[in-house]
Amino acid sequence: MKVIFLEDVRGIGKKYEVKSVADGYARNFLLPRRLAKAATEAALRELEREQARRAKEDSEVAKRLVGIAREINTHRIEFSLKAGEGGSVFGSVTKEMILKALREHRWLGKERAEVTLDHPLKTLGEHRVPVAFKKGIRAELIVVVRSQP
Repeated sequence: MKVIFLEDVRGIGKKYEVKSVADGYARNFLLPRRLAKAATEAALRELEREQARRAKEDSEVAKRLVGIAREINTHRIEFSLKAGEGGSVFGSVTKEMILKALREHRWLGKERAEVTLDHPLKTLGEHRVPVAFKKGIRAELIVVVRSQP
């Protein structure tokens, strides 16, 4: 029996995949648990429409993320921390602080981003911080840590 998976089923099929499975497996396991539905003509047409809609939505999201990445690449964010003599900083700039600053600058709304820091920033000066979005879109943010007067 041909089915359209409505959920990922480990080792069997992924969501929205069309696949042939044993009739008994479909009737007794997949269909009652709503993990899949029968691949009828109408269901296949509906699947095509859904895939086209998702592809259009994905391309719009990718365009928006590329625009955000370009803007992040051209801007810098500054943090002021108390510093002692010799440039030693009291405190540090963390991933969470950088993400909060990105949201405050309206670069991140419902978009999710991941800031990659091996360790919090504890030195004065400019630091290049990679920011990754889904779909493999990346940006590099310049974070400036200044001494608080």
